[in-house]
Order: sequence, then C-alpha cells, then structure tokens
Amino acid sequence: MKVFLGIDTSCYTTSAALADEDKNIVCNLKIPLEVAQGKKGLQQSQAVFLHIRNLRTMFERNILASYGDIAAVCVSAAPRPQEGSYMPVFTVSAMAGALASSVTGAGLFYATHQHGHIAAALIGNRKPEQFLAVHVSGGTTEILKVAAQKTGFDIEVAGATKDIAAGQVIDRLGQMLAMPFPAGRYVEECAQGSTGELGFKVSTNGTEMNFSGVEAQMGRALKTHSAETVCASVLTAVAKTLERSVKEAVKQSGLCDVLFFGGVMSNRKIRAYLAERIPEAQFAKIEYSADNAAGLAVLASDFERGSEV
Repeated sequence: MKVFLGIDTSCYTTSAALADEDKNIVCNLKIPLEVAQGKKGLQQSQAVFLHIRNLRTMFERNILASYGDIAAVCVSAAPRPQEGSYMPVFTVSAMAGALASSVTGAGLFYATHQHGHIAAALIGNRKPEQFLAVHVSGGTTEILKVAAQKTGFDIEVAGATKDIAAGQVIDRLGQMLAMPFPAGRYVEECAQGSTGELGFKVSTNGTEMNFSGVEAQMGRALKTHSAETVCASVLTAVAKTLERSVKEAVKQSGLCDVLFFGGVMSNRKIRAYLAERIPEAQFAKIEYSADNAAGLAVLASDFERGSEV
C-alpha cells in the first residue's frame, strides 16, 4: 500500500502523519514542545533543539514503514505563502523531509505551515472552490481568501489582527492565572465554572481586529472578579471580535463559506458562539485544529499526482 508522509515543526508542536491513497489519516503523531512554568514561550533556538529531540523520539517509537511504502513526502518549510516568510523551526521539518525522501526514494514537496492547516481543516468537511479560511492561533490571526487548486491552494490575506494574536490574549491570561503554557485548554476549563460575563468591549475596523484592548480589560477585571468569570468573558470577546471581522469579510468578498482552524479554534465555547452566528461556518475537527501534520500528508498525496504549491 502507498502512504504519504507529512512533517511539521511549528512553534508549539512536533508532528508527523501518514495518509493512505484515499487520503485517510492512518497515523497522526504529535509531541508538544515543553515550555517551563511561567514562561511565555520558547526562543527559536530552543524550539529547534526540542524538535530535533522530538523527531528522534517519534521515529524510534513508531515504525512508519509498517504502514506501507512511502510514495511522497510533504513538509512545512515556511510559516505562510508570502515572500520573506521564515522561521528557523521549519528548517527542521525541511531537513527531516529531505532525509526521508533520500532514504525511501519518495518525492519531496515543500509547502507552508498555513497550507497544512487548511488541508487538515478540510478533512471531513466540504471543499468549496473558493472560501474564507480563518486561522486563529497563538501566533496568527488572519482571514484568508482561498481558492482551491488541483494541488494546494491560492491564498490571499483578507483581514488580520493589527496588534496581538487572539491566542496571545488567552495565553497571557493563563500566565496571569499561573496556568501552564499554552493556556488554551486551562482557560477553557476555568471558564466552565463561570456564572456570568463582563461584556468586554471589542475593537474591529472592517476586517481588521485588535485584541490588546481585551488584554487590558482582563487585567483590570482580575482585581475584582473571579478567574472563572474573566476567562469566560475573554473567550466571548475573542469570539465576538472574530464574528464581526469575518462577517465583514463575507460582505466584501461575496464568499459565504467560512472554514475556521488553528489552536484557538479547538475551544468549544468559541466554536459554539461562531456556529450560531455564521450560517455557513465549518470547523476543523478538534484533532486537526491545532498544529499537526495531517494536512501535509494529504497534500503529499495531491502533489504526487500533480505539481507543487
């Protein structure tokens, strides 16, 4: 049986995945990068070291050849499909992919982290010819206008945060509450105990978003309100900000199909809020929402039959 290998080394997770000839994910491996308690994240040099260590562990514990003959490899070689887009962490996936290709004789294809996210988010969802893709994570908050190609996607930025990413607000709240990093899961759990919300003001300008105001409000609110109430209020403010900007992007582009993905979109409270208010919304499955290599494995299958992104 032919299988297709995807490898991704993002700022948060080391991941490798295999897809079969029908694009079913038959192996989905992920190891989070370790961040010390109280730290906001990792320096790129630290992350590169951890990815190398994680890949060794991953390949020692899992015999990928047992799933079939690797026919093609696709890796994330850059964060986004934009000129000058670069982060050192992605040199690790590029190196690992080149090694896998050399050893197996499989074709090697380079994509971006964002291409992989979109492909993963489409697993189990409809794939319109054109749609809006909303990438919401700790490092990125963008609304993308996407045209599906025979292989890969044509991507154009239609809106974005003008200050900090949505995930940064959540992580900074977690840091204030002495939660582990990244804090998304812990903030979501804390919010479940809330009995009310504070109605934080949100800031948008067309398809542009600002989250620093929410950060300021949550800092003040923690002095007088419970952690549960503040966590719930922050998540609602993030969802409301996304709702306003995405609806404006729908209006401007004429595209009604919207696909949400990224680590922040693993949050069930935010997903439920947006699902009620954006009729044509689709969401990446939880297991494919945060950083993963599953979409790159699917793209490897496409690229083997066509051309590169």
